[in-house]
Amino acid sequence: MNKILATIWLFAAAMCFTACESEDPLQPSNADTNPFITDDNADDEESLLRKEFYSKNSCYLLFTDTLNTGELLDLGYMMTASENNNAYTYDYLTTIEEKHLAIQFVEQYLLPHLGKKLRPFSFLLVNNINHFKYEDGQLREPDDGITNPSFVVGVRATAIAMSAITEMGESEKNDYSKELIIEILANIISHQTIETFNAFTSYGKKYYGVWMEGWVEGEEDGMPLQNAKSFIAPHQDIWGVWWTAYPTLDEDVKAFINLAMNTTLEEVEEKYTEYPDIISKYKLMKQIITELGYIK
Repeated sequence: MNKILATIWLFAAAMCFTACESEDPLQPSNADTNPFITDDNADDEESLLRKEFYSKNSCYLLFTDTLNTGELLDLGYMMTASENNNAYTYDYLTTIEEKHLAIQFVEQYLLPHLGKKLRPFSFLLVNNINHFKYEDGQLREPDDGITNPSFVVGVRATAIAMSAITEMGESEKNDYSKELIIEILANIISHQTIETFNAFTSYGKKYYGVWMEGWVEGEEDGMPLQNAKSFIAPHQDIWGVWWTAYPTLDEDVKAFINLAMNTTLEEVEEKYTEYPDIISKYKLMKQIITELGYIK
């Protein structure tokens, strides 16, 4: 009896093994594919541009927010947020000439300053960006007075509205690209847990977004109070500059990125000689952006 059972068991195991061997290999699902990649067999001019861009720059290039899986690119997606009520729609570039010019701007004004660690996962180059809010499950135009952005930096892509750049001269393009680089740097730095960033925030973290006691008007009275708490710029919103309010963390980071990008240590030490904490924060931010791969 035991011999019969053993024979049956061996036969069943052999059949199972044969069946497994004869099955087709499992095909990866969409979750296993890269939705940003260009089809290897695509040979139209736009696809060739996108392939060449990735080959040269190690980041993906998009001209539409529809990815190759049919998924819509969500710029509002943040790795640390459970939800985000910002949404964007786009007016696309319509000619291959416009797409060439868009690539030229990115390669000439942005990428030379961004080492590989700093480069966005992808660039979405469009004509215009339209900003909406999700409210009660519907898209609505925001009523907070904020106009449509000329760029948006997200986790998976940086979107740039090329219509804002078309009429710019050389100096305007340089200034605009600096704004965009500051935004890219701030987005990456905000996701860092490195010791130097923790040291940077330690100087002012208990004051971020806090209002002062009393009322202050004007830079002459307000800036010394900001400087005394290690800040170089006050809080600002669509209603104006608030010298009575300390900056948010995001505002403080961007202000010091700008300082680190455009000012020497000697200039900072001369200007802020009475505020050693500002000098220390400058040195830390300079170290952070250099280690991340910012190229002047």
